[in-house]
Amino acid sequence: MNLPLSSAPLSSPSPDDETGVRAELTATAGKLVPILAGQAQESERLRRVSDDAARALREGGMFRLGTPRVFGGFGAGVRTSMEVTAELARGDASAAWIANIYTGGGLVASLMDERARQEVWGQDPDVAVAASLTPSGSAATAENGDLLVSGRWGWASGIDHAGWVALAIAPGAPDRPPVIALVPVAEVTVEDTWHVAVMAATGSNTVVADQVRVPAHRTLDMGAVLAGAYGTRYEGEPRNAVAIASMLALTVVAPMLGMARAALDLTLDTAARKPMSLTVYERLADSPSVQLAVADAASLVDTAQLHAYRAADDLDQAAAGARQLTVGQRTRVRMDTAVAAIRTREAVDRLVSVCGASTFALANPLQRIWRDLGTASRHGVVNPDLAREIYGRTLLGIPEQPTFII
Repeated sequence: MNLPLSSAPLSSPSPDDETGVRAELTATAGKLVPILAGQAQESERLRRVSDDAARALREGGMFRLGTPRVFGGFGAGVRTSMEVTAELARGDASAAWIANIYTGGGLVASLMDERARQEVWGQDPDVAVAASLTPSGSAATAENGDLLVSGRWGWASGIDHAGWVALAIAPGAPDRPPVIALVPVAEVTVEDTWHVAVMAATGSNTVVADQVRVPAHRTLDMGAVLAGAYGTRYEGEPRNAVAIASMLALTVVAPMLGMARAALDLTLDTAARKPMSLTVYERLADSPSVQLAVADAASLVDTAQLHAYRAADDLDQAAAGARQLTVGQRTRVRMDTAVAAIRTREAVDRLVSVCGASTFALANPLQRIWRDLGTASRHGVVNPDLAREIYGRTLLGIPEQPTFII
């Protein structure tokens, strides 16, 4: 079936008013929430975002968040993309997740040679770019510097609705950095490997390449990308100067912010009408214990949001000034990322306890939020203990770090 959009598609912004763009995009995302919520159960059954939900995202401009403005996109900053993604997650976390992945993939693609950018967006500003950036596979060099790429890349979220995919290729020698290759999805095979109990609709299947030829202009040095070497490649695109490693980690928490807000809203609605079993309370809301629990949960959600958006503003302000964050600033972003993820999970755990065992009926959207957020908050780039170690080392003046994702 075809579902009607609740708002007209957005046009590319003409002013450089990021605040205005953010407000307009967030409002549009809000109008998509009921469509995504209505499709969430079907998307989970399909193990990918349903075609109707994907169409709503595309027509609402959500696939254009990471597209450069010169190609009709929004070129959204970190704070903007996070607020929009969080709003989408109030309807469906998986739909928000793939919108976030496409925004990151669009940023990577926007750093490419102009020929690559034309190939991706020259005909369609809404084309989605998926990504699998854990180095894997291999590449042989052909004539003209082209690569012949082979291998397997897992966790390619949103690959079903993407036109392109950015793949990180493992280095051929220890002293060489990985290479990012941009490949049309039509030239790879998608293997159905995503059989999971949570975030099922992200469709995070495995991409398989067999001697796929990638021209040199569709490749990037991953080390240079992480170092910000491509940040000033195109005039008028300050977003490209953002600290990519920090941004890719931080934006993972955006769907968690939206899930936690949705869980709070659902709980407040339930508390206003549901009696507390085996007590004199005719409504959960009348119980002091519930009042305290929802206050704590709301404060935890606020804490998560304050940390996440502080980090986003740090990244955006540095990008606007075409400067790199210091190591200390980047490690604080990593810590903010972990705090936001853990606080949203703690909030939802409290809310589920308020609503009781009926939460776990399959028809109750709160149980899906609990499952999805419980897993998303354990993503590798969120790892709170590692984030504490990273941040603590910096605070203590220890230069060596256990990861390059800072």
